[in-house]
Amino acid sequence: MLVRRRVWFYRLAGERFARAITFRIPMTAAKVKAALGQTVGIPAEIWGRSA
Repeated sequence: MLVRRRVWFYRLAGERFARAITFRIPMTAAKVKAALGQTVGIPAEIWGRSA
């Protein structure tokens, strides 16, 4: 089952706290990871937030 969310939290390697990112359309974890990899770097962890 693919989970699609608009709000995701991510943490980069070496960071203590998570950051939030919001998309206009719901996205899967794989697409979020790819988008973050192109902009800020490969995330160490990602979580989806249910609205």
